[in-house]
Amino acid sequence: MIELEGGRPGEILRRGDSVLRPAGAWTPTVHRFLRHLRASGFAAAPMPLAIEGNREAVTYLAGRVSEDLADPLTGSPAMLRSAAMLLRRFHDASRGFLERDDGPQSWMLPAQEPRELVCHGDFAPYNVVTEGEAAVGLIDFDAAHPAPAAWDLAYALYRWAPLTDPERPGAIHDREEQLRRARLFSDAYGADEAQRRELPAMIGRRLEALLDLMHARARAGDAAFAEAIARGDSDIYVNDLQYLGRLGQRLRLALI
Repeated sequence: MIELEGGRPGEILRRGDSVLRPAGAWTPTVHRFLRHLRASGFAAAPMPLAIEGNREAVTYLAGRVSEDLADPLTGSPAMLRSAAMLLRRFHDASRGFLERDDGPQSWMLPAQEPRELVCHGDFAPYNVVTEGEAAVGLIDFDAAHPAPAAWDLAYALYRWAPLTDPERPGAIHDREEQLRRARLFSDAYGADEAQRRELPAMIGRRLEALLDLMHARARAGDAAFAEAIARGDSDIYVNDLQYLGRLGQRLRLALI
């Protein structure tokens, strides 16, 4: 077996054409959802193979995964458009699962109202498989949960623009380029007028939910979240929330 780069060290393994990952109480629901996606014509997600004790097995998606938006392929405008179109295709295929699924549903993250569809929950560059400047696959569905489509789109904008304080060390784009990329992603996704109006506030709500999750899981003894807080990840999100507040009307105008 081969350990795959990224994710949790030592826990994501490739075995031939399959990937072994930690399973949770939500895994049976996610596996039914993955089958629904394939039946709906979305072939860019892994297919579930089995649950083996405390691990799940899913098919391996070949391609490149990179979260470095400074990379000329990962951060290119062509990739940005391709990723947005992949998210839209995923959302279109996701619809109907909540109404048609007849099994007991369990999700890692709490549902958000209205329960429009099943969101991916973490549509970021590190979960998108690419070929050249094209987004061809979507992986890691642990964070999938019912929510409005704009909930997923909001987090995608935060990660792909990215809407993070340009004064932070390691920041890639200045404010104007971030706004341009956010508009490009929204256009390529096909966001409607109502979604564009609610996105600025929803990005903030999504980051607040992420912070709540991190601290709740750390208090419950989850070492990974405790380590993330200790190294300052939560401080970055707090700072970015303040930055979003400063963007205010500029972001709203960029998206409409």
